[in-house]
Amino acid sequence: MSKPSYEEILDIQRKINIVDIIRDYVPLIQRGKNYFGICPFHDDHNPSMSVSNEKQMYKCFVCGAAGNVFNFVKDYEKISYYEAVKKVADKAGIAVSIDTNFKKNDNNKFSDQYEIYDISNKFYQNNLNTSLGKIARSYLEKRNISEDVIKKFQIGLSLNDNNLTKLLLKKGFDNDILVKSGIAVKRDNNVYDIYRDRIMFPLWDINGKTIGFSGRIYEGNDQSKYINTMETDIFKKGSLLYNYDNARESVLKQDEIIVVEGFMDVIRLYTIGIYNVVATMGTAITNEQVNLIRKLTKNVLLMFDGDSAGAKATGSFIEVSKDIDFDIKIVRLEEDLDPDDYILKKGENKMKEHLSHPKSLFDYKIINMRHNLNLDNPEDASKFIKSISSELSKITDDIVFDLELKKIVKLTGVSEELLKSKIKRKEEEKKVITTKPTIKKLKESKYEKASKRILYNMIKHNNIITYYYNNLSYLPNELDRKLASEIVLFYKKYNSFNLLDFITYLEDNNELVKRVTEIDELPLGENYDMKEIDEYFETINEYSKNKQIEELNEKLKNESNEVVRREIAKKIFDIRIKENK
Repeated sequence: MSKPSYEEILDIQRKINIVDIIRDYVPLIQRGKNYFGICPFHDDHNPSMSVSNEKQMYKCFVCGAAGNVFNFVKDYEKISYYEAVKKVADKAGIAVSIDTNFKKNDNNKFSDQYEIYDISNKFYQNNLNTSLGKIARSYLEKRNISEDVIKKFQIGLSLNDNNLTKLLLKKGFDNDILVKSGIAVKRDNNVYDIYRDRIMFPLWDINGKTIGFSGRIYEGNDQSKYINTMETDIFKKGSLLYNYDNARESVLKQDEIIVVEGFMDVIRLYTIGIYNVVATMGTAITNEQVNLIRKLTKNVLLMFDGDSAGAKATGSFIEVSKDIDFDIKIVRLEEDLDPDDYILKKGENKMKEHLSHPKSLFDYKIINMRHNLNLDNPEDASKFIKSISSELSKITDDIVFDLELKKIVKLTGVSEELLKSKIKRKEEEKKVITTKPTIKKLKESKYEKASKRILYNMIKHNNIITYYYNNLSYLPNELDRKLASEIVLFYKKYNSFNLLDFITYLEDNNELVKRVTEIDELPLGENYDMKEIDEYFETINEYSKNKQIEELNEKLKNESNEVVRREIAKKIFDIRIKENK
């Protein structure tokens, strides 16, 4: 196996559709001839990423992320360029051979930790399938965890020995990295397995790489029911959601995500055919987790545990996500049960009944606001109406607003006119507060303008590439200079220029890919005027001469030798004479 050639990568690119691949990662909506979605490369709440079916490229008009299908997969999954090529090829069913030396992302300073967890995960799975895993397999079977589910969630087993640490040491990992990764503990200058006699549940990052474990007791009286991997360089609970990578396809297909607390809730729901589920793993909800969800869908069903902690987690999610355009629905389970225990105790049908009749966010807020209030009491009723009016003012859909308004009128007996008057005042206040300041664009210099237009015409017209090479071969900005040079080299090598092929040729040079995509988006049309091109070239030549004069004047100022000073002055004179001819 070897590194794939440019031609092989080009062949893969021509056999796939970027829209189909990106749609596996983020929801896309067609508007005109392009598709739009939430950009996964910045904190985006409104669709700002455009995907062109015609150009086979994507671009975010906020953060500037841009490129072809391989650039997208590379940056989304945080993998090497050649890993992205392989991943795209696999999705399209195209056979491609890539050497593991090229697959590995050498720029990832945490690659050792990822490899440790990959080896450990396979080691634990193997343990479960040996004769030593018989009791653990029996335990899982009694918990209605089938063989298929064990394979799907890569469930394994740690034994009461030190064999994993010994294996990792044999593979060349040192004591410090094993301890730092959270897979081993150091005692008396030796390292030992942390996890012993536990059923092992791997925890994955958003791209499906194993980055931690949760180990559960299955026999004995250990007080710690679960032991979880400590926070490490690659395992940060607040930055991930359990099962995110597995659930992605189902979430995109159903346009809804179910959020639960524990990984066992996810697994149990999977056993009854519900796949669009992720878990927060008991952590306080973070902005990062909320943004991960928004990248997949705006429709969220919260089903945290039925106890007070679950109610608190529900409220926390609502608060953290209040500025995001989510459509939130809520299921609260009776008897303080979590989804795992609820399904085991009440059955599949009762769970599915709950999921098919969730409460709207507004109804959930009504219940919370009414709690400990007597609406027959005028003071309590007034307090409730003030609170609920604030919530009504946030509803933008006219039909939903009218239905919810009537609900409150019926509940409180307060007239519709009075409620509307309160809501109207709040909306007026809101308009004043949310007025956005206008942002002025920085004016570009004539040299920047000329450079961009020269590059634009180079990528649109092959003859301008030759014209640039023969008559100019210089641009003031270093990045633009590099881009122009790569365009010329590409044209000379392949005898024609095509933007998509050129971006593939650039591979993972994000800086140049982003710049050439920006240039391509300039609203300058397909035609050109040679007289204008010459004017742009003259502008750049003027810059070049001025730069030379500036540098020579600086040398003249610092030179004490009179002979050398006369030579420098003569050079400045010659440039100015030539300029005025």
